Amino acid sequence: MFSEMVRDIERGIFPDTGLLRGRCHAAVTKKLALIRLPPAYWEKDPKRNPDTRHLMWAILLLHDPDLFEVVKGIILMEQAEGEGISAEAFFKKGLDELLSLAPDHHFKELLLKQVAWATEGRKAEG
Repeated sequence: MFSEMVRDIERGIFPDTGLLRGRCHAAVTKKLALIRLPPAYWEKDPKRNPDTRHLMWAILLLHDPDLFEVVKGIILMEQAEGEGISAEAFFKKGLDELLSLAPDHHFKELLLKQVAWATEGRKAEG
């Protein structure tokens, strides 16, 4: 669902926010419907069960604190059934993975500035 966003970032291009916002809303709707089901029914197909890391990245790039709160809840529910890592550890690992996609140091710095709204708030919480 977010493969175009990932490819853009790997090429050093910020994704189109209009398209990304539409995909985010669709992905959140799908995730919320899915996590209501028992975990045995959680699909692996990313078209039906969008990757939560990619969803988090998209929301970070969109500067959407309301959707970010929703995704934090999704992370908590998924982690309770899966790997069992904390939401904070998931966020840090996901952010590191996002930054590793940058094709060069300059774009990595631009990504850091783009997501600073969420990372600064997390420093204040910790």
